[in-house]
Amino acid sequence: MKALFRIIVLLLPVSCTLYAQQPLSSVQFSAEVGTLASSARRTPFWLRANQFGTVPLVAPAGIIRLGNSGVFRRDSVAKGWILGYGVEAVGYAGPNSRLLLPEAYAKIGFRSIELVIGRRKEILGLVDTTLSSGSYSWSGNALPIPKVQIGTRGFASLHFTKDLIAINAFFAHGWFNNSDSIKDSYLHQKAFYVRFGKPHWKVKLFGGVLHNAQWGGRSDYLDEKHAYNGKLPSSFNDYLHLILAKQPEKNSNVSNHDQVNQVGNHLGSIDVGAEITFKHWKALAYYQHPFEDRSGLAMVNLPDGLYGLRLKRHATTQKQFFQFNQLLIEYLTTMSQSGSTVEIGRRLYEGLDDYFNNFQYLNGWTHQNQVLGTPFITNRKEVRSEWQEVPGGPRLAFVNNRVQLFHLGAISEFASGIQLQTRLSYSRNYGLFRNPFGKQINQVSGLLGLSWPLAGFGKSHLQTAIAVDQGKLLKNVVGGWISIRKTW
Repeated sequence: MKALFRIIVLLLPVSCTLYAQQPLSSVQFSAEVGTLASSARRTPFWLRANQFGTVPLVAPAGIIRLGNSGVFRRDSVAKGWILGYGVEAVGYAGPNSRLLLPEAYAKIGFRSIELVIGRRKEILGLVDTTLSSGSYSWSGNALPIPKVQIGTRGFASLHFTKDLIAINAFFAHGWFNNSDSIKDSYLHQKAFYVRFGKPHWKVKLFGGVLHNAQWGGRSDYLDEKHAYNGKLPSSFNDYLHLILAKQPEKNSNVSNHDQVNQVGNHLGSIDVGAEITFKHWKALAYYQHPFEDRSGLAMVNLPDGLYGLRLKRHATTQKQFFQFNQLLIEYLTTMSQSGSTVEIGRRLYEGLDDYFNNFQYLNGWTHQNQVLGTPFITNRKEVRSEWQEVPGGPRLAFVNNRVQLFHLGAISEFASGIQLQTRLSYSRNYGLFRNPFGKQINQVSGLLGLSWPLAGFGKSHLQTAIAVDQGKLLKNVVGGWISIRKTW
């Protein structure tokens, strides 16, 4: 990690030296100072979820954010070299004070290809990134993982198809922070998405896959069935098996768990969607289908997944007294999981997918104890105490991954420039197949936020929000947020 950030620090002055005199450069600074409070010590769900791990679970807290980013290029159509960087520091003071670095990256690109080194805020998958309940496997809920990534910069048109087909793809290697259950583990991540339809067409179709895997590392908590002398497969040959999700050879020095399954903890989503442009609005419909093994890839776990429909108004200079600019409705279900038992009577496939849990990586699909995927699959520390130790099965990191969620979101604007954001989520929660709650647990979480432009202070806004949790899964709480944010 130290070597990684030395590279970033070295790249920044180089980029500034090469391009500081070029007119086609963009540098931005941002600063925000705020505070949050709640009626209990717990921060409401929608004040902390999908915030890249920068908002504490325990309230009250004072928070300060400082950011700087820059892009330097030689031409306005981005056909040549592009250099860029981004840094953000977040500190909060309260019961659990911390200093975080959610972004620290440098990038270099040529035409539509770029190489990125470091930590960067990302939401991955075919999904609305503004109001979503959370992209299934990579939602922006946890502190970003440092990576080396090469891929396209958004969708890149294939000119030999006369721009009918465009691809968005990347390949990445990352490093997990050490947790209480595993040390020195890695992230493997790749994605490939296709867009059918020329950029100016009113109808475009999308499809693709996002594949994530945690692999390697060592643990003092695993027995010989799950690790070989406390170590998990981490050789280059193991890496090749991981990329292809291929089972290792029987004579290799791996545990019985790895021989029966594959090297690493695999999960991701198969995404499809369609975008339709109307006169005043643009509609995006999408579906993310989750997988953890072959049964998910074969769709045995249907209808599990995230379903979404977003309407977004085209930008216009004609402002009404009040208008909706964006509307979103989502439905998430994770009830199937390919069946309630491992043996489901179908050749080559197994059930009990147990989303986000793993018997080698005991912290599950988390980074620094925060879920990397949808925050509506909840880990142990977030739920009420009566659901933290449900009897009947093993003690796993996630105690609730059988969920039905109905989610609404909207962004509105007044003629004065005041923006209103609302989110309302209702979930039915059932625990795990291994450790069921025994009954349906209902939960409602909502947020109402206002962004007020401050006249005379440049690009400055007063940010205010109130959020509420009401139900039997999380603690009932009402909380608020207020801050001043400036960019220049």
